Amino acid sequence: MARIGTVGYLNARPLSDEIDVDRHTLVLANPAEVARMLRAREVDVALVPVAAALSDDEYRVVPGHCIGADGPVASVLLVAETPPEQWTTVVLDGVSRTSVVLARLLLTRGPLAQRVRPDLVIEDGEPNSGLRRAKKTTAALVIGDAARELPERLTTRLDLALLWKSWTGLPFVFAVWAGRPELPASVVADLKEAGAAGVARITRKYAGVDLAYLTKNLRYPLDDAALSGLRRFGALAHEAGLVPRADVELYGPPSRRLDRADTDAMLERALDGVGLPHAEVVALLRQGSVAELVPAADLKRRESWPGMQVPYATAPVEGEGHARVAVGEGSEEELAARLLALRDQPGLSSVTLVTVDADGPYASAPNTASDLLRAVAVARLVLPGSVRLRASPATEGLGMTQASLRSGCDHAGSLDGVDPAALEHHLREAGFEPVLEA
Repeated sequence: MARIGTVGYLNARPLSDEIDVDRHTLVLANPAEVARMLRAREVDVALVPVAAALSDDEYRVVPGHCIGADGPVASVLLVAETPPEQWTTVVLDGVSRTSVVLARLLLTRGPLAQRVRPDLVIEDGEPNSGLRRAKKTTAALVIGDAARELPERLTTRLDLALLWKSWTGLPFVFAVWAGRPELPASVVADLKEAGAAGVARITRKYAGVDLAYLTKNLRYPLDDAALSGLRRFGALAHEAGLVPRADVELYGPPSRRLDRADTDAMLERALDGVGLPHAEVVALLRQGSVAELVPAADLKRRESWPGMQVPYATAPVEGEGHARVAVGEGSEEELAARLLALRDQPGLSSVTLVTVDADGPYASAPNTASDLLRAVAVARLVLPGSVRLRASPATEGLGMTQASLRSGCDHAGSLDGVDPAALEHHLREAGFEPVLEA
């Protein structure tokens, strides 16, 4: 059991809501207090402002997820009744050290430096004092849910994440899970798994303005782009004397690797109808051999859909009973969490896996044919046999459709711009008998 410090803000909930509270103790506080508790060893690991993670050489960062933004975040603002050119004082609310450091950089070195007076006074304020102090020519830093419900008098509202993006071109990371080197690997794995599950469930758990905020303003993957932004911030803040470290160190992967015995045991359980846990699904997605996964997935397909007849449709399937899953849009943890959520989804009748353009805005890693086939095979092993696994000839091509049907797919998908004669030719060439759905 670990003592886990976190914050009660809406933006943190996807990373902490799925933590198993039967195994771990959650301690809620504001960001500055959570950072203090980690420093005092009152908690073992904590969701801390990234500036706090840059304050201790011992700290390691849990990979996988963070609280970040790639544009306006809407919850970290400099607010005032007057424009920046008229400010005489800026009060930096001490509730989050990262936001304080970022504001100082933007005011002294970044895009705001050219707009404010040279004699501007920048002072540290008490936690949660921003709204009260922001009056006339005094501006203040406001963060968290309070920044999303500002009084009308505060007509100047400068989004710090948007200013950072315009200055550096990089995403900004506000908070990360951090702990000391002795944190058990099992706790690191639990936090990664909880984050993947929580992020995957955002669209089903939230609605309205909360959903828009979590999906449009926030960025959760701690990927290469986010790490680049974090390291740029660390370098600038360290150079300015605002943090003692210029970079962070991540917890490394577990030393134990997936071996043949592990794979055989997982595949045997999957074929016996035993639901694989998240960690094993991640292991198969990350390290499973396509040569071993594909035959097992094809065997499971044949159990539910015997014979070689393969249906196809004239139009794409839509509706609540169908789901599309993007391969390459996030980490293996997120893909595993998505598949497991679909496994438990009532009324699900079919799933289509599609690859994200490796050079596109939503890709997190290069995508190859092996990546798609591995994902298709794992999806077949995870999902109930009654759920159709549809290929996507319009996005993956006819050759990959053949391969997908040998890797666990049991439906050739829809024409959607594909020549029906060419599709049927490729299906027959692969040993299948095409059947047009009525």
